[in-house]
Amino acid sequence: LDIGWIFAKSVLGVIIALVLGLIVWEVVKARIDRRIAEEMPFQSDEAEEGGSGGSRSGTLLLLLRKFILVFLFVVIGFSILASLGVNIAPLLAGAGVVGLAIGFGSQTLVKDIISGIFFLIDDAFRVGDYVEAGAAKGTVEQISLRSIRLRHPRGQIFVVPFGDLNMVQNFTRDYIIEKLDIRVRFDTDPDVIRKIVKKINKEVRADEELAGVLLSDIKSSGVRAMDDSAMIMRVKFKCIPGEQFSLRREVYQRIQKAFKEKGIEFAHRNVTVYLPPQPASAGGPATPGGESVPLEAAGAAAAAAIAQAEAEALAKAEGKKKSE
Repeated sequence: LDIGWIFAKSVLGVIIALVLGLIVWEVVKARIDRRIAEEMPFQSDEAEEGGSGGSRSGTLLLLLRKFILVFLFVVIGFSILASLGVNIAPLLAGAGVVGLAIGFGSQTLVKDIISGIFFLIDDAFRVGDYVEAGAAKGTVEQISLRSIRLRHPRGQIFVVPFGDLNMVQNFTRDYIIEKLDIRVRFDTDPDVIRKIVKKINKEVRADEELAGVLLSDIKSSGVRAMDDSAMIMRVKFKCIPGEQFSLRREVYQRIQKAFKEKGIEFAHRNVTVYLPPQPASAGGPATPGGESVPLEAAGAAAAAAIAQAEAEALAKAEGKKKSE
């Protein structure tokens, strides 16, 4: 009878420990999840460089939930052992010694955890931020005890230990300055472009939806540069992070429409081909070089030059994709 009672008491203690632990976890988890849902923003799939980012409290709540889960596992485990009659005092003392040994043997792990703590204290990034750290870049999807997980705009995932994070660039804090380069013909009056941009700024400011994400006026910075075929005008504005994509599309559309109304043409790349004088054909005079070169030869040379330029541009784009 005594053995049966002891066994029943042990089983009852195990059940009580499990039930209490489960209840505590569900209550705490529900409260934390509700706060996280309020703090963390919705991320749009079209946001190539992240949205507006999350809050600091939301990021810390995610880590707090993990700490509580680990703590409950340890407490419930020791409670179950105590209910089964196991003396847990030596286990607690042994756990301290084992933890000390693991600390000395896993210096990299300790470095990652400590580095992560300091990153969070500095509020360097939050879940939902778009960051770049060395070769890794993307939206912060998850922060664990020792690493950060980034989702690249193309879908791949980077898992970077905190100890390997050196300089972190955060693209989702406070504001984004968007710069648009417009290529126009050399005979275009910059003052006309400035007036068009000023008009577009008034139109955007009058739009309630767009005005809410625009943090500064849309301005023309004048002529930024000139190349062999165009005068490059720069337009820039400041907006809320994550909203630059829709605002950029809107500005481009309004610029294209205004240019069409004013008769302003965008510049196109031109290829100038100079050919040597052609030898005289039988019974005919020699053909000089320059503009009087036969159209067939000039067209073939221009096509070859354009094909070479396109091949170089494609190779450059592919190299950039590989580097990303």
